[in-house]
Amino acid sequence: MKKKWTWAIAVIVIILLIAIALILRQANNSSKDNNGYDTYKVEKESPLNLEGKASPKSVKTYNNNSQLGTYVSTQVDDGQSVKEGDPLINYEINNNKRQQLIDKVDSAKNENERAEAQQQLNQYDRQVNDSIYAAFDGKVDIKNTDHVSDGEPILQLVGDEPQIKATVTEFDLGKIKEGDQVDVKVTSTGKKGKGEIQKISELPKSYEERLNKGGSGAVATDSSSEEGGGTQASNPVSDPSSGEDSDTSKYTIVIDNIDIPVRAGYSTDVEVPLDAIKLPKSVLTKDNNVFVVGKGNKVEKRDIKIDKVNGEIFVKEGLKTGDKLIKNPKKSMNDGDKVEVSS
Repeated sequence: MKKKWTWAIAVIVIILLIAIALILRQANNSSKDNNGYDTYKVEKESPLNLEGKASPKSVKTYNNNSQLGTYVSTQVDDGQSVKEGDPLINYEINNNKRQQLIDKVDSAKNENERAEAQQQLNQYDRQVNDSIYAAFDGKVDIKNTDHVSDGEPILQLVGDEPQIKATVTEFDLGKIKEGDQVDVKVTSTGKKGKGEIQKISELPKSYEERLNKGGSGAVATDSSSEEGGGTQASNPVSDPSSGEDSDTSKYTIVIDNIDIPVRAGYSTDVEVPLDAIKLPKSVLTKDNNVFVVGKGNKVEKRDIKIDKVNGEIFVKEGLKTGDKLIKNPKKSMNDGDKVEVSS
């Protein structure tokens, strides 16, 4: 009889404990519902902040070119501003040479001879223009005026248009593209302006620096600097791998169309506004849907397209700035449910 009472009491205690647990759970759920769901407001990603250096977009060196004639003097002063097409250098040129080329064109017996003669005349005219006249608007920097040997620099023309070179890491490279508008601030003066990403380097800086040092596989690269006369470089095939596997690759970007004057060498802060929308993992369901809070706190279950880059979630399609999303939605939540939100 005593054992029966003991079992009965034990069963009653267990039932009471279960009942208390259910009551506490219901009270906890009710408290959560009263507090409401946390929400996330959809916003564009913060701007990308970079540091850059200003340089002239174009610099051209004018060397003494004895093939044209005898160098006489410069036609401009040091520091003088010039316009494209202005004469910069005086040569004593034998005009008979050009006339001979013209006569050769006129006396050609067939189309092939005429085309070849015309090409020689055009090449001569280009050489004259390239060695005497300003190729773009800019300022003159006199290098040498007296006793200039053949091939030695006479002056440099420094372009008026500035450009800025900045560096971006491999983790941010996919966030930008050529043509993106940027905000520019000159660090020393505080002047602000706008610019545009004109070029993004295909190769990381580590490889470009190795080439510039004349290492294995070094090649002559195209640049804004020009010479009055040039040489043809060889073009070996190179292995682009360099640096340690653990190093973060960095790439050079060139910013052009800057609407404020920036002196060469000045440091700049560059801000790239980003259109990308980044989401926290907490707003996604298992099937990568989200619940958008609408009028009257009714939720819309929305199918969105996402990309995952370096562990971060980016929206490709389906959301806009200002949308309010439910964080940590319950599995039982359905399209059209009315919810309480805490934020």
